[in-house]
Amino acid sequence: MHSEVSEISPVMVEVKVQVPWDVVRKDLDTTYGQLAKTAKVRGFRPGKVPRHVVKQLYGKQVKAEVTGTIVEKGLLHAVEEHELAVVAQPEVSPPLIEDGKDFEFTAKIEVRPKLDAVSVDGLEVTVAPVKVLDEAVDAEIDRLRKQHADLREPDPMRPAKDGDRLTIDYTVEIDGEAKGEMAAEGREVDLGDEDLLDAFGEGLVGAQPGEEKDIDVGFPEDHHHPDLKGKTATFHVKVKGLKELLLPELDDELAKDVGEFETLEELKTDIRDRLKGMAEQRYAAELKDAILDALLELNDVPVPPSMVQQQKQQMLYEMMTFAQMTGRQVSPDDLEGMDEKAERRVKAGILLGAIARLEEISIDEEALEAKLQEMAEETGKHIAKLRVEYSGERRDQLENQLLEEKIFGFLREKAKITEAEPKASSKEEGSATDEDDAKGGDDA
Repeated sequence: MHSEVSEISPVMVEVKVQVPWDVVRKDLDTTYGQLAKTAKVRGFRPGKVPRHVVKQLYGKQVKAEVTGTIVEKGLLHAVEEHELAVVAQPEVSPPLIEDGKDFEFTAKIEVRPKLDAVSVDGLEVTVAPVKVLDEAVDAEIDRLRKQHADLREPDPMRPAKDGDRLTIDYTVEIDGEAKGEMAAEGREVDLGDEDLLDAFGEGLVGAQPGEEKDIDVGFPEDHHHPDLKGKTATFHVKVKGLKELLLPELDDELAKDVGEFETLEELKTDIRDRLKGMAEQRYAAELKDAILDALLELNDVPVPPSMVQQQKQQMLYEMMTFAQMTGRQVSPDDLEGMDEKAERRVKAGILLGAIARLEEISIDEEALEAKLQEMAEETGKHIAKLRVEYSGERRDQLENQLLEEKIFGFLREKAKITEAEPKASSKEEGSATDEDDAKGGDDA
């Protein structure tokens, strides 16, 4: 069996395969022999049908079957011989088998590009430094105080103000049409809560129990819900109740109520440590993205279309799964830029794979075992149990995770990393703009 490969593009090759007639004839004879044992032909006992009769009755069927087998074997031979990284089903239009002649066919195969070099010198990235502001600690303290606050009705009753909790019923109209799915009864809202629509919260300030009022809320053109894009919704609100929050004192007693802390300073230290851990995770993620962007900027990578399509399908599946878990719908806006994101992921995967190959970066059994031991210490599980849990596909996933971490460690050493606060856009530097009007979903 002989094969030749010629490059059509970095991601597409043409394979020519020639199979000697002797091989073809052997496969034909074998198939005819097997068929003769089971063929039922009038006038002949089972297994006694002459070869020429079988050939006359089933010739086309046998040749079609043998053609498929030979093409499969020929392609496998070519792929192994030329070390092709196939990423899609080959395009083949095999000819008919002709007695006494070698069988030749041509196939077009989409392949992963093999990069001979990856440029990593000159990587320059800028990321925001790890920083925990006092304001962030204070905000978390305020949240905890509200969480442990007592509620009571003001005496005497007064108009609502920021910090109050209202119980309300409301219906919603858009363009004069009632939106029953957006209505609510007995809903509790905290005035001043950042998740509350600004216009809705402002409209409730000053209201008292028993009062009814209409509040208009405008939604932006790019709102994720198609029914709300550029629309103004009218909320018909009835205030059922008003309670004020009695915040606990900012002292050691608060720390003891919140958790296993003796002093307020211990609580603040714990909060700062947790916020720092979150900031470090954010830093690592942003650094990883910045390095990938810089790497893609330095290296032009051809991408197989089928890999991009497969990646897009995977991203859609992940998006749909997440939407089902969170109870929201996937909107057209969620799908914007999907092709570009999928292509970026594919390019990144090709580059990282090439770096691992060229720099001989790999994960051995010792590294895997060390990671399992670390996980055992963190989770309290026995190492033997983790070895069973992380077998097969899960073990491969863990190995890929460790490999990626090792590759990014290599890239971090190569990169010039500058820590700086992101520059404010002209929009941010100007007058204050409205925050996302859609916070909290479709309702207020």
